Amino acid sequence: MKHRFSALCALVPLVLAGCASQYQPKSTADSATLKIVGNNAHFFTEAYDNEDCQPHRDGVRLATFTGPTKDVDNPAVGKTVQIPAGKPFVLSHYYIDARIAQNRICRVTVAFVPERGQNYQTYFHVEPDVSSCDTVVSSTAGSPAQNVPSFKYGRNLCVSGENHGPVARKATRLDWKANLQRAPAR
Repeated sequence: MKHRFSALCALVPLVLAGCASQYQPKSTADSATLKIVGNNAHFFTEAYDNEDCQPHRDGVRLATFTGPTKDVDNPAVGKTVQIPAGKPFVLSHYYIDARIAQNRICRVTVAFVPERGQNYQTYFHVEPDVSSCDTVVSSTAGSPAQNVPSFKYGRNLCVSGENHGPVARKATRLDWKANLQRAPAR
């Protein structure tokens, strides 16, 4: 059974959302808090040890969302996690939706240096037509629309524990055209 699940994860890209190791940080006094929210459904957030996409030692999957989390004060919406402070923390957001004859994907990887005891929020924004996406990492004490001073875009795009090369915040669209042909009557 375990081998069948592994094969399914390797064959079906959408299933990869369930195959990443869940982020479970060790308790430490040198940590900060990060709340993850976005303006859309169907996205997940992952953690990496560095910009070369080395999976985080405490696990990769920070959060998986299947509904909007935008501008909601309810603490049950969004996800709050403890993250290590004092060194760069790399996170990647990945959006995907599947439609008839079209899949739309948008991904972005960013990094910032959290300070001990501080509270942060990452807001993942995907344009309604999925033409682009972006991320803001703000201090909860500062402007929610302004990145923290240590914020930078990762030099590589990290997805599902792999390095996908230089970061691009433009969406990827996979369109398939159905070429229907009628068979002659027999």
